[in-house]
Amino acid sequence: MPSMPSMPSMPSMPRMSRYVPWLYGLVALFTAVVIVQVLRSGDDPANSAAADYLPLAWMAALMLLVVFVLAACLRRVDVQLGGFFPWLVGLVSLVVSVLPWWSLKAGNPDLAAKFYMGLHVPQGIMRFWDLSLILRSIDCSRFGFDVFVANNGCLKDPAIYGPGVLWLKVIPLHLASEATVTVLGLIAMSISSLFLIWLARMSGGLGQLALLVAAVGCPWLLLLERGNLDVVVIWVAGVAVLLVRRWDRLWMWWLCAVPIWVVGTWKYYPFALGIMLIPALRLRRGWTVLVGYGLATAIFMVLTWSNFRFSSAANTAMVNLGDFVVLGRTPVVSRMLGTVVGGASWQGNDLLILMLAISAVAWGVALGLYVRRIAPHSAMLAAGGSVVFLATVLVSGFGYAYKSVFLILCIPLLSQFIPSRNRRVLASALLVLALVVMQSIVVWNTVLATMSGILSASFCLGLGTTLMVKSVLAHRQVPDLRELLHSRDSIN
Repeated sequence: MPSMPSMPSMPSMPRMSRYVPWLYGLVALFTAVVIVQVLRSGDDPANSAAADYLPLAWMAALMLLVVFVLAACLRRVDVQLGGFFPWLVGLVSLVVSVLPWWSLKAGNPDLAAKFYMGLHVPQGIMRFWDLSLILRSIDCSRFGFDVFVANNGCLKDPAIYGPGVLWLKVIPLHLASEATVTVLGLIAMSISSLFLIWLARMSGGLGQLALLVAAVGCPWLLLLERGNLDVVVIWVAGVAVLLVRRWDRLWMWWLCAVPIWVVGTWKYYPFALGIMLIPALRLRRGWTVLVGYGLATAIFMVLTWSNFRFSSAANTAMVNLGDFVVLGRTPVVSRMLGTVVGGASWQGNDLLILMLAISAVAWGVALGLYVRRIAPHSAMLAAGGSVVFLATVLVSGFGYAYKSVFLILCIPLLSQFIPSRNRRVLASALLVLALVVMQSIVVWNTVLATMSGILSASFCLGLGTTLMVKSVLAHRQVPDLRELLHSRDSIN
């Protein structure tokens, strides 16, 4: 009998490398098109708002051009810092977050106001404002009020979070109460500063510098000043990685899936953190973790669908098209030529940004296939932070500046590639790290902050997911992919 034709072999790692610079260029092209669409809106005589945002749009164009060109030109970057530096990052975070609170407590509001103004952090009506609203709704629910309906008799406005937040009322001694808001807010600042130390210890020298910059950036300080629950989402991602790295067992993956699911019941979009569970497939019966998580999420969404729609509508109602502490696809598209501002459905310019994100994901996938297989833990952080950021800023279309903080989870992974002598690897990692830094400090330029965030998040989603999948395939010794996964090419 004639022999069966052999299956075509998969592209090897060296062949995959040629796609990286082409995708780098494609992403640069899409970025230029989006910026040009914003700049062209100034020619519309009916657009009276153009005079306000065009100078910032030109600044965004200049900054993005500089980082794209500079990253492509550098041949070698290697920063070595001492072992004390991660502790410096945490100390700076703690000082700059606690100092304004302490100034207000000591009766010096002028100093606190100058501090916040200098760092572009808008002061809330009260300290830990977001946390206070959550705890107040828990108190109201504890006394029998339905906090999700209008005119409920306890809250001025109905709660916009998921019903999972109210489960916190089972914590004994009424610790989750508005009476404890100050204590909980200060504890959150302390834990978050320790979390930055842990991230810095996972990162290379340039990554540690990036975290130091982020520690004094408005998004990080705004998150802590408000006491927003997003900080707990970040902790959960970090704790999950910390635990499975120490105990890579099926029971631990199940255990880590629980808090990931719980924070999803608070705000819905953190359900996307489930992508971090992909490496569980390396284990025997690891698929049960993902299936169980998916089923639990689907059941919760079905049971709370009306609440989800109300929460989504509330987020849409908060959309701000200005240039201060806001970012999102919707504010950027509203500045582009040919857009109906406030349109209910996706428009052509929305699809343009979506194509930009898709090309950046492909860029990350190509680099992930090119580099040597590495431990999946930093990839888990990068994929988790990126997908949550994109769920709010790209898919939902709007978020306040503290959503940028999710992308600091990408820094440990990106910093591993910075010392590479391979120009394709170095240029990609250096550019994306620069974008992460920019969106970690820029809050007065919505176009620049949003474009930097969507580009870096999409790239890290592709890179992190690819590395996680490669770790699964390598562990399971998939024959058809051995050459792909065990190529001699490496990060260096």
